Amino acid sequence: MDIEIKKLSVELLDDWLRFFDNIGFSDNEHWSGCYCMCNHWDDQLKKQYDWESELKKGINSISREIAIKLIKNGEMKGYLAYNHENVIGWCNVNDKNVYKPVHGELPSENFIKKEDNIKAIMCFCISPQFRNKGIASLIVQKICLDASMEGYKYIEAYPFTVEEWNKYTGPLNLYKKNGFTESGKNDKVLIMRKYL
Repeated sequence: MDIEIKKLSVELLDDWLRFFDNIGFSDNEHWSGCYCMCNHWDDQLKKQYDWESELKKGINSISREIAIKLIKNGEMKGYLAYNHENVIGWCNVNDKNVYKPVHGELPSENFIKKEDNIKAIMCFCISPQFRNKGIASLIVQKICLDASMEGYKYIEAYPFTVEEWNKYTGPLNLYKKNGFTESGKNDKVLIMRKYL
């Protein structure tokens, strides 16, 4: 399988949009309006819009419009996986301090605390026909390589304690096989950390 992992840039925005508009949630209509905004949905947005109703709006979602702005100004970062010229996967990853875990799912005391030199893996979205083929693992390996070169000390990820919930965080085994170890948890979420 010919796979290339590329860091998201403004030049790749149209590819990212095609993926989210047509492919990423083609088997999950309920999440079709997500546009990977869950952990960017801050208190100001909460006052203006209801997250659950935005999810159901698909490409008409305000999430799409805001995601475009965040990508253009560099606040939303991540990696796209390509098979030939087609995007088949996405991972939202950035400096830990960028994210706003408003849903209370993350271990708040450990997560919200501002910490430098930590890159955080937040979400995956893999095309349905390419799931369970090692695409997420290839993305994680590229993230670790780049984060090390960028001067990060750690990478963290936040899989749920209940494996069947890990539809977007990535399964626990993904992180274990890529050298992450548990560094904290609550009743819902594990903090998996890798020293670079």
